[in-house]
Amino acid sequence: MRERPCGDDFSLSGRKIMHTRIVVRRLVAAALLIPSIFVPSSALAGYREDMRATSIEIAQLPTFCWAQFEVPDAQGDEFKIRGCGVAVNHYCPGLIYLIRGKHSGAKGKALPLIQHADLDVAYTERGIADAPKCSIREHVEATRAEVDHLLRIYGGKPARAK
Repeated sequence: MRERPCGDDFSLSGRKIMHTRIVVRRLVAAALLIPSIFVPSSALAGYREDMRATSIEIAQLPTFCWAQFEVPDAQGDEFKIRGCGVAVNHYCPGLIYLIRGKHSGAKGKALPLIQHADLDVAYTERGIADAPKCSIREHVEATRAEVDHLLRIYGGKPARAK
Protein backbone atom coordinates (compact mmCIF):
# COMPACT_ATOMS: atom_id res chain seq x y z
CA MET A 1 0.00 0.00 0.00
CA ARG A 2 1.24 3.39 -0.96
CA GLU A 3 1.16 6.29 1.51
CA ARG A 4 -0.27 9.61 0.46
CA PRO A 5 1.26 12.91 1.45
CA CYS A 6 -0.50 14.80 4.28
CA GLY A 7 -1.65 17.67 2.04
CA ASP A 8 -3.52 15.45 -0.45
CA ASP A 9 -6.94 17.08 -1.09
CA PHE A 10 -8.30 13.88 -2.54
CA SER A 11 -8.41 12.06 0.77
CA LEU A 12 -11.77 11.58 2.41
CA SER A 13 -10.95 13.93 5.28
CA GLY A 14 -9.64 16.58 2.86
CA ARG A 15 -12.89 16.50 0.87
CA LYS A 16 -14.93 16.77 4.06
CA ILE A 17 -12.92 19.80 5.16
CA MET A 18 -13.36 21.49 1.75
CA HIS A 19 -17.09 20.73 1.78
CA THR A 20 -17.41 22.10 5.32
CA ARG A 21 -15.60 25.30 4.33
CA ILE A 22 -17.93 25.81 1.36
CA VAL A 23 -21.01 25.23 3.51
CA VAL A 24 -19.74 27.62 6.20
CA ARG A 25 -19.00 30.33 3.61
CA ARG A 26 -22.50 30.00 2.16
CA LEU A 27 -24.09 30.18 5.60
CA VAL A 28 -22.09 33.30 6.49
CA ALA A 29 -23.03 34.93 3.18
CA ALA A 30 -26.70 34.09 3.75
CA ALA A 31 -26.57 35.41 7.31
CA LEU A 32 -25.18 38.71 6.05
CA LEU A 33 -27.76 38.95 3.27
CA ILE A 34 -30.93 38.02 5.18
CA PRO A 35 -31.20 41.20 7.32
CA SER A 36 -31.13 43.38 4.20
CA ILE A 37 -34.09 41.46 2.77
CA PHE A 38 -36.31 42.42 5.70
CA VAL A 39 -35.29 46.09 5.79
CA PRO A 40 -36.95 48.26 3.12
CA SER A 41 -34.54 49.69 0.62
CA SER A 42 -35.60 53.21 1.57
CA ALA A 43 -34.24 52.58 5.07
CA LEU A 44 -30.93 51.41 3.67
CA ALA A 45 -30.40 53.96 0.95
CA GLY A 46 -32.57 56.86 2.06
CA TYR A 47 -35.59 58.31 0.31
CA ARG A 48 -33.51 60.40 -2.06
CA GLU A 49 -31.78 57.38 -3.60
CA ASP A 50 -34.76 55.04 -3.35
CA MET A 51 -37.03 57.41 -5.26
CA ARG A 52 -34.25 58.77 -7.46
CA ALA A 53 -35.41 62.23 -6.45
CA THR A 54 -33.53 64.96 -8.27
CA SER A 55 -32.20 68.10 -6.64
CA ILE A 56 -34.76 70.10 -8.63
CA GLU A 57 -37.62 67.98 -7.25
CA ILE A 58 -36.30 68.26 -3.70
CA ALA A 59 -35.95 72.04 -4.06
CA GLN A 60 -39.70 72.17 -4.84
CA LEU A 61 -40.56 70.35 -1.61
CA PRO A 62 -41.49 72.28 1.52
CA THR A 63 -38.51 72.66 3.83
CA PHE A 64 -40.05 70.26 6.39
CA CYS A 65 -39.27 67.45 3.91
CA TRP A 66 -35.60 68.25 3.55
CA ALA A 67 -34.31 66.18 6.49
CA GLN A 68 -36.20 63.15 5.22
CA PHE A 69 -34.55 63.58 1.81
CA GLU A 70 -31.14 64.11 3.40
CA VAL A 71 -30.51 67.66 2.21
CA PRO A 72 -27.06 68.64 3.54
CA ASP A 73 -27.16 70.79 6.70
CA ALA A 74 -30.96 70.39 7.04
CA GLN A 75 -30.86 69.45 10.72
CA GLY A 76 -33.07 71.93 12.59
CA ASP A 77 -36.73 71.50 13.49
CA GLU A 78 -37.82 73.57 10.48
CA PHE A 79 -36.53 70.74 8.26
CA LYS A 80 -38.58 68.02 9.98
CA ILE A 81 -42.24 67.11 10.42
CA ARG A 82 -43.13 67.47 14.09
CA GLY A 83 -45.93 66.22 16.31
CA CYS A 84 -47.66 64.15 13.65
CA GLY A 85 -46.84 60.54 14.53
CA VAL A 86 -45.05 57.91 12.51
CA ALA A 87 -47.45 57.67 9.56
CA VAL A 88 -46.25 60.89 7.97
CA ASN A 89 -43.22 59.21 6.42
CA HIS A 90 -45.29 58.77 3.24
CA TYR A 91 -46.18 62.43 2.86
CA CYS A 92 -42.98 63.88 1.38
CA PRO A 93 -42.51 60.97 -1.07
CA GLY A 94 -46.14 61.56 -2.03
CA LEU A 95 -45.25 65.17 -2.79
CA ILE A 96 -42.48 63.95 -5.10
CA TYR A 97 -45.05 61.85 -6.99
CA LEU A 98 -47.32 64.90 -7.16
CA ILE A 99 -44.48 67.05 -8.55
CA ARG A 100 -43.71 64.40 -11.14
CA GLY A 101 -47.36 64.04 -12.09
CA LYS A 102 -47.81 67.78 -12.53
CA HIS A 103 -44.77 67.98 -14.78
CA SER A 104 -45.59 64.91 -16.83
CA GLY A 105 -46.83 65.80 -20.30
CA ALA A 106 -49.12 62.90 -21.16
CA LYS A 107 -52.26 61.93 -19.26
CA GLY A 108 -51.20 58.29 -19.31
CA LYS A 109 -48.02 59.16 -17.43
CA ALA A 110 -49.47 61.79 -15.09
CA LEU A 111 -52.46 59.89 -13.73
CA PRO A 112 -50.59 56.96 -12.11
CA LEU A 113 -48.19 59.40 -10.43
CA ILE A 114 -51.06 61.54 -9.11
CA GLN A 115 -52.87 58.41 -7.93
CA HIS A 116 -49.75 57.36 -6.04
CA ALA A 117 -49.59 60.81 -4.44
CA ASP A 118 -53.29 60.44 -3.58
CA LEU A 119 -52.63 57.18 -1.70
CA ASP A 120 -49.73 58.72 0.20
CA VAL A 121 -51.80 61.78 1.16
CA ALA A 122 -54.69 59.54 2.30
CA TYR A 123 -52.26 57.48 4.40
CA THR A 124 -50.95 60.69 5.96
CA GLU A 125 -54.48 61.99 6.63
CA ARG A 126 -55.31 58.80 8.52
CA GLY A 127 -52.04 59.03 10.42
CA ILE A 128 -52.50 62.62 11.60
CA ALA A 129 -56.19 62.30 12.45
CA ASP A 130 -55.35 61.87 16.15
CA ALA A 131 -52.45 64.33 16.21
CA PRO A 132 -53.97 67.77 16.92
CA LYS A 133 -50.57 69.48 17.11
CA CYS A 134 -49.33 68.14 13.79
CA SER A 135 -47.08 70.76 12.22
CA ILE A 136 -48.18 70.03 8.63
CA ARG A 137 -51.95 69.66 8.98
CA GLU A 138 -52.76 72.74 6.86
CA HIS A 139 -50.25 71.68 4.21
CA VAL A 140 -51.83 68.22 4.01
CA GLU A 141 -55.30 69.78 3.61
CA ALA A 142 -54.05 72.02 0.77
CA THR A 143 -52.35 69.07 -0.91
CA ARG A 144 -55.54 67.03 -0.63
CA ALA A 145 -57.45 69.78 -2.47
CA GLU A 146 -54.78 69.94 -5.20
CA VAL A 147 -54.67 66.16 -5.64
CA ASP A 148 -58.47 65.95 -5.83
CA HIS A 149 -58.52 68.72 -8.44
CA LEU A 150 -55.89 66.96 -10.56
CA LEU A 151 -57.68 63.63 -10.26
CA ARG A 152 -60.88 65.23 -11.53
CA ILE A 153 -58.97 66.71 -14.48
CA TYR A 154 -57.27 63.41 -15.35
CA GLY A 155 -60.30 61.22 -14.67
CA GLY A 156 -59.16 59.46 -11.50
CA LYS A 157 -61.02 58.82 -8.26
CA PRO A 158 -59.59 59.97 -4.94
CA ALA A 159 -58.66 57.48 -2.22
CA ARG A 160 -60.48 58.90 0.75
CA ALA A 161 -58.98 58.72 4.23
CA LYS A 162 -60.99 56.45 6.50
